[in-house]
This record gives sequence, C-alpha cells and structure tokens, in this order.
Amino acid sequence: MANQGRPSRSRFTVETSARRPRPGPRRGGGRTAEVWVALSVIGAAALATFLALFLTSRPFDPMNASLAPQQAVPSGPGASPSPKSSSTATPLSSQTPSNQLSPSTPGGETTEVPDDASIQAHIESALAADASLSKLDVSTLVENGKVTIVGSVRSAEVKQRVEKTIRSVKGVAVIDNQLVITEATP
Repeated sequence: MANQGRPSRSRFTVETSARRPRPGPRRGGGRTAEVWVALSVIGAAALATFLALFLTSRPFDPMNASLAPQQAVPSGPGASPSPKSSSTATPLSSQTPSNQLSPSTPGGETTEVPDDASIQAHIESALAADASLSKLDVSTLVENGKVTIVGSVRSAEVKQRVEKTIRSVKGVAVIDNQLVITEATP
C-alpha cells in the first residue's frame, strides 16, 4: 500500500429534498427587467410619435412665426386657385350674388357685378400686361369680391404696385395683401 502515509479521505453525501439553483440566467426575475425595458422603449416611441403629429397638425399662424414663410406658388394659367364658396354666413349688405344686376345707377342704367371667376381672370391679365409684374411669384384668390394676394416680392414698392394694379380691376371690393418682402441674397 503506497498511500499509508496519507490520511484517508471519505466522502459523505447528504440527500436533501430542495434543489440547489443552477448558475445562469434566472427564469422569472431576468425577464421582468426585459419587459420593463421593452415597455419603456415602446412608450417613448409612442409619445414621440404623438408629439410629432400634434405639433404638425396645428394650423400655421404667421403672426406667431419666428421665420419668414417660404411659399411655393404654382405658375401657369392652369394652376391658378379656384374660387371656393364660403361656408359661413355673411351679411346681405356685403354679399353680392354673382351675375345679378346691381341697383340702377342715377342715369337709369343697370350694371352687372362681375363674378369671382371673371375678377380672377381680369387680375391675371392685368398682372400679365405689366412686364415687371408678370415675372413675380404672386398668386391671388378671389372670394365674394375679396382678393387675397400671396407670394414674395423684393421690395415694399413692388408690393404696393401689385396691390394698386389689382385694386384697379372692376369688382374688387377688399384686398388682403399677404405678400412677403424677401431680401436679395448675395
């Protein structure tokens, strides 16, 4: 016996009813953290989407804008804005039905009030007749004799000239001049 100088070791095994946990990922506790992370990511994405949609769905108010609006106005005769009917009721004194005769003038003659489409056509021809105004990025919309002018011009003088030209058209009652004056970039 070669192992006589060494003390002998004996093993004792004790059987228990409970199992020892194995090392590695836990089944219940580890998934709870994963679920919370996943729910947090989904919640953040939903909140970001909601905020983006909310902010972009508000109507634009030029009085509260911090930057000058950049307007893209279509060019050409086929792309002119069409007159639309107003859904709000207006007083009878300011509303003039199209193609009706106005009260007789002192000379006993009756004059026909032009409708919005003919006012629009006359405005377009008046702007096209002026060589410098025909090159501008200007668009108009006529509704019950009220003309809204949108676009961009290079100076206040040109803005006034456009308004004066449109005001000279027969049937124009009110002008809403929304032209933006842009500075030339070097």
